[in-house]
Amino acid sequence: MARATAQDADPQTGTEPRPRGRGDRDLVDSLVEVLQERISTGEIPAGTWLRQEHLATELGVSRMPVREALRQLQAVGTVEMIANRGARVRLPSTRDIMEVYELHGVLQAHAGTAAAELITSGQLDRLSRAEAMFRQAVDELRAADSDPAAVQRRWHEANTEFHSVIIEASGNKLLADVVESLHHKVPRNLTWIALGSDVRRLERDAAEHAAILDALTRGDGATAGTLLREHAKRASELLVRTVDEIGQEATPARRR
Repeated sequence: MARATAQDADPQTGTEPRPRGRGDRDLVDSLVEVLQERISTGEIPAGTWLRQEHLATELGVSRMPVREALRQLQAVGTVEMIANRGARVRLPSTRDIMEVYELHGVLQAHAGTAAAELITSGQLDRLSRAEAMFRQAVDELRAADSDPAAVQRRWHEANTEFHSVIIEASGNKLLADVVESLHHKVPRNLTWIALGSDVRRLERDAAEHAAILDALTRGDGATAGTLLREHAKRASELLVRTVDEIGQEATPARRR
């Protein structure tokens, strides 16, 4: 990644200027994308302090675009700014999760209902391949010599494809942008922490996707919509329990 060309600090105020020009905006956007992906996958876990100097050195840029990228991540709820301490990756609250997945369920149900009438054979084939990947992830997780990281990647790829195809098939282009913004509110690695720790949970998740696929294949929009809403509700309940458990584990450390 190229280094930022903007000056690092205003010589009169000693503060870093905000990015100016298309090149600066592109650089900040690329930093937001990189950091958002690393946070979403869990490479940078919730609770991690994000030091501007460290990130600037690691990413080969000046501190100014890093600071602006952190501001943008704060605006979407991924990062929180703590007075006199800096930026920290935010663990979503149980309220955050419930609100995000309530809306997610409504949007997915709407998409599923519309997709049942509009979905193409090619899109159904893509859903079938994603559904097969879910079953493969379950089988691999059962195996004694399985690679959890590889299983996680397979499951994430299948999940992203499955739900993206449904939104695509709905014919509503704005839905994809809205759903993507919701994904930034809850790191996707939290879902894997909840599912991947118990193969039975992963089996149920795969079965739910199979049932949704069956409804869409039959053109049953009402059932597809209901199943997608219930799928989001169960995900919300599972994530709330997971976040509660993470919070309980972290409490003794804060007290020491």
